[in-house]
Amino acid sequence: MAGTDAADAAALRRVMNEIVGSRVSKARLAQDGRIAPIAALLVAPALSHEVRLLAANILGSVAQHAAPATLLALLRCDIPFLLLICLGELAAKVRNAPRAPEPQPTLAKLLEAVLRALRAVMCSVSDQIGHSPRWGIGSQRGVASMSGLEHVSSRNSRVAANRPSAHSMRHDTSWNAAGPSATDVRLAIAAVWLPDTPVAAWVSRHTDESHERGAKSAKTHGADLNTLQAPSQSADQSEYLAVCASLDEAEALENFDAGAALNWLCRSAVSTVFDTQCLHHLLGMLVLATSVVDDDAEHAPAPSTPEHAPPLLGRSQALSIVESISELLGACLAVSGIEDYPSTTETSRLHLARTSLVSPPTAMPTNELERRCTALLRFSAWDSKFVAPAGAPLRVSNEPACTAISALLGAAESAGARVQETVLWLLHETLAACGATRLPTLLAARSPRGTPFVAVVQTLAKHRTLRVRLLACSGLVELLGTDAAPVSGEWLLQSIVGMLDVRDAVQVQACFALARLVRDRQELQALAVERYGVCEQLGKLLQGTQPQLAAAAERDASGRAAADELTVRLHEGCVTVLAALAMQSDTVRRRVVECAPAFLGTILLPSLSSYAVGVQIAACRLVRLLSRTIGILRTSLFDAGVAERMLALLAEDDNELIHAEVLAAICNMLVKFSPMKQFLLEHGGVEILAQYARSAHGAVRLNALCAIKNAVWDSDSSLKERMMDLFGWDYLAEMTRSPDVSIQRQALNIVRNLMSSPFATTDCADIEMTLTRLGEERLFGAIDNAVWSLQNDAATEQAAFILANLASGSDRHRALVIDRPNLMDALCSFLKHRSHAVREAGVRCGFNLSYPESAEGDGAVRPSAVARLRAFGYDKLLQALEQDPEPNVRDRVRETLAQI
Repeated sequence: MAGTDAADAAALRRVMNEIVGSRVSKARLAQDGRIAPIAALLVAPALSHEVRLLAANILGSVAQHAAPATLLALLRCDIPFLLLICLGELAAKVRNAPRAPEPQPTLAKLLEAVLRALRAVMCSVSDQIGHSPRWGIGSQRGVASMSGLEHVSSRNSRVAANRPSAHSMRHDTSWNAAGPSATDVRLAIAAVWLPDTPVAAWVSRHTDESHERGAKSAKTHGADLNTLQAPSQSADQSEYLAVCASLDEAEALENFDAGAALNWLCRSAVSTVFDTQCLHHLLGMLVLATSVVDDDAEHAPAPSTPEHAPPLLGRSQALSIVESISELLGACLAVSGIEDYPSTTETSRLHLARTSLVSPPTAMPTNELERRCTALLRFSAWDSKFVAPAGAPLRVSNEPACTAISALLGAAESAGARVQETVLWLLHETLAACGATRLPTLLAARSPRGTPFVAVVQTLAKHRTLRVRLLACSGLVELLGTDAAPVSGEWLLQSIVGMLDVRDAVQVQACFALARLVRDRQELQALAVERYGVCEQLGKLLQGTQPQLAAAAERDASGRAAADELTVRLHEGCVTVLAALAMQSDTVRRRVVECAPAFLGTILLPSLSSYAVGVQIAACRLVRLLSRTIGILRTSLFDAGVAERMLALLAEDDNELIHAEVLAAICNMLVKFSPMKQFLLEHGGVEILAQYARSAHGAVRLNALCAIKNAVWDSDSSLKERMMDLFGWDYLAEMTRSPDVSIQRQALNIVRNLMSSPFATTDCADIEMTLTRLGEERLFGAIDNAVWSLQNDAATEQAAFILANLASGSDRHRALVIDRPNLMDALCSFLKHRSHAVREAGVRCGFNLSYPESAEGDGAVRPSAVARLRAFGYDKLLQALEQDPEPNVRDRVRETLAQI
């Protein structure tokens, strides 16, 4: 599109009429590559507000609940960044606008449309890669979980009737629907964005060349573009550099498959939104809009409404803007960006390109969630790009500047229920993320009318609208356990449980809110089960949802509708609550198993086989927690066929989230006296664990290592040798020095259990096997690293017990310890450690070294061991532990002192 404003507007109206209400037309727009010319209109110079308004409306419509391929097409065009660029230009116009007596309708509508489009894109991004604590996961990644949930049905490609059709784009889930490559679409946008620069001529020349000889390799774009001369004007130069960085990112993405590219682009979009400059644009607009929403203007703080600021917005537009900004920030605040993306040569290049697109990187906390939360808390009207013309003095006032949190509280007090919902969820996410150090700052905030933070939320917890009431209660849950909590846990429990009977989206949200409330709170778990009958209530709900899920999975060719997404998420939510209730008490776990007739066979086992990813994950978590009770593990779960289904999930499914949860559950099944252990090990479990222990996915690898740790504990030497032949001794040595402390701890625990012989065994074959196959130097190097370099209590504990097991071996094994001064120093340091488990291991090691007989030999090394212990002052440190607060430590101390 490159004509007059009138022609462009007419063409855009035709496109809008074409796509309204038609997912097929939206998908075709993406596949045909028609998104790029529309996106270019957001940043094209000298275009009317009307043209940009229509372009933003189209992009927002396409982004609403976008399928993965359509979302990839949008992100290849870098739509979030272009929308934020457009917002920045509008901020400059607002700052420089003369004071007008009435709202400026076209500019206001454009602001509203840009933010609405940005919300649609970012909510789809969040649905694609995030796990909403408010709605769960649902059928699959990419199914809408925000405001449009009730109107969106699930079409999972694992169900036969939903697979791609050759005759209809309605069911097309292939990546072909994403249209042209990122390089092609960004080149097209660059030519429109900077028409009077060398970039446009370069794009035109290379486009003509590519038509003549076929597709040009994307790998030459960045190098060729770098030879161009940058424009002399500073504004044009910054845009030119942004275009170069955008094309460099597109070139690097050529090395990714479509799924990985979508993952990167989604996380990149999240990081862009929370870039300091972009976030200030959003929060500045939020502050300006809430000043309009607040009916009581005399209480609005002066800096947010300076005398010279134009009355830009009407109330309805201001409400829409507050809703859009609150929803997009609430959806993305806790979603990981590119900061934590695995580092490779290509991702390093992508990082560099993306940071060049937005403001330059500055000193910031390493944790991106901390940085985002801090930025939200620190923002005030003085930082806004909207509320004051450049260089113009703000009205002098003794009142503090309106902060972003204050603006949100003002909207929560003054707006309608729909806006209150989005604001409350953003406040909830901020509460959950801010941590103890930033919580006082958050709670000190007041609304423009002077109402304290807690009072605003507490008032809304009694709101007449159930959704508002539930979200306010969710915020108060985050305050439990602090001095600021205005209500008791039981009050919140009663309020949320009362919403489980509501037959709409509130019921789904109430389930997840209840799970967050009772998790890690044993007293509330007991109250929920004993006083409020939550288990039975959830059992009845599950009896209603399970047949619908089963029918959806087995539907025939007649084309019956899939299970409603709300039904899927209600089922997931109910199972999630049961898992939260079962976290700590054997009694509650038994009540969970009895919550419905034949619960394990008719509800839990089918849930493990569900087509809905969220239901499968919730069921795996429930299995993991139920298996903590040995009685349930030995009989009920085994008889229901859970172990067999778990192995099938690992073999059949390719979802890493499911793999991680299944492996976490298998960890608990591999305890010594469980019939499941034998079943798992006899049906390919050893091979599966060895395979997943090398997964590139961190959680999968960690849980597989944990399962291997349990599998080799108290097992015979043949199983240990078989496991390690598959797993690899060299790989185990590598994991003991992993930079990831949790991985290192599990690897050390595997070594500890490999060296621990079954109770009835008196030989030291396992110790000898471990020393020989792992290697003495690698073993002692790992111990030194864990004790002296890592400074991690959990890793130190494993290293200490490795030494204790080694000291229980032969005279040669004992000599390996006492002949190494660094190990003797470590042994003494264990007795002074703050962890009682490390102290106990240190005492056990001394006991084994000084024991009169060895596992093999006559104990001839004992006198030397006792002398070495005394020489290092071990006996004096041991005497100081005679009054240790831990009974296990005291008992071992008395026995060891008697020997030395």
